[in-house]
Amino acid sequence: MTYVKRWPWENSWAVFSVLGMIVFNWTLAFVSVPSLCAVYADAPLEMLLIPAVFGLLWGLGAVGFGVGIAAVGLALGYAVIMALVLSLGALIPMAALHREDILTPKGITVIVGVVVMVCGIALFGKAGMRKEQEQGQRTGKITKLSTLPMKLGLAICIFGGIFSCFPNVGYALSQPLRDLAESAHCDPRWSGNAVWSILFSGGALVNLTYCGYLFKKNGTLKEYFCPEALRNLGLMALLSLMWISSFCLYGVGAEMMGDWGTVIGWSVFIALSVSVAGFWGVVQGEWAGTSNQTRKLMLLGIAILVLTIFILAGSGLL
Repeated sequence: MTYVKRWPWENSWAVFSVLGMIVFNWTLAFVSVPSLCAVYADAPLEMLLIPAVFGLLWGLGAVGFGVGIAAVGLALGYAVIMALVLSLGALIPMAALHREDILTPKGITVIVGVVVMVCGIALFGKAGMRKEQEQGQRTGKITKLSTLPMKLGLAICIFGGIFSCFPNVGYALSQPLRDLAESAHCDPRWSGNAVWSILFSGGALVNLTYCGYLFKKNGTLKEYFCPEALRNLGLMALLSLMWISSFCLYGVGAEMMGDWGTVIGWSVFIALSVSVAGFWGVVQGEWAGTSNQTRKLMLLGIAILVLTIFILAGSGLL
């Protein structure tokens, strides 16, 4: 999205919602899950409602993500939201599916790993806030786009963070649907695609509704006819394919890890997402003009995230 020209956020996000959450999402599901329609036809209604409802809630979280970051700034908003996505996305499935193991060495190690990861994200967020202060106006319009009060902005970030962890919660609680897909001769590693197709379609409904509101409010629908439209469409198609593929591959990894895949795997998935985002920020020059202390703080946060990945990997051996 950094390289998209002239399109406001809603134009890019609407294309992403259609391609990533619907077109590529369902294409991967049909390709990887044999007799997908038959699987859904055989599934009880409540089995389909779980990913659908969590998808709708995640869609609300995605909107809160954008509004919250616009209100409080990129660094603080991202740190608050991603800390909640990582911690709740791991701890809720653990409480729901492994309640009896919480106080075992494995459970305690996972909790410690998640707490340390949150500390790493907090350091990353603190470095981001220092970065915004040191760069001043050079940070551009992404730092703060809203006139909402800071307290309300933080409340929206918390709301967005809580709801943004629901893809993993919905995935973890949809084991019966994955089992049904496997009974229809689907490779267990790809059975999660029967969940993502429903879950992210629910999210697309909410996101497209919000984009439609912004189109009407800002009069930006006409930007789809700008000279850069074809180039922008290609970039957003690539983004969409990479995004849904990341969740499909997470599902593969979680299945290969066994019962704790949605706990340990999710923590690793989000920690690496934050770390790689930090790396690309450095490559793109986002930290230019900041002090050595700020850059060291950012690198320390990333180092802690990477270190705790090994802690969580060790918990899988307990």
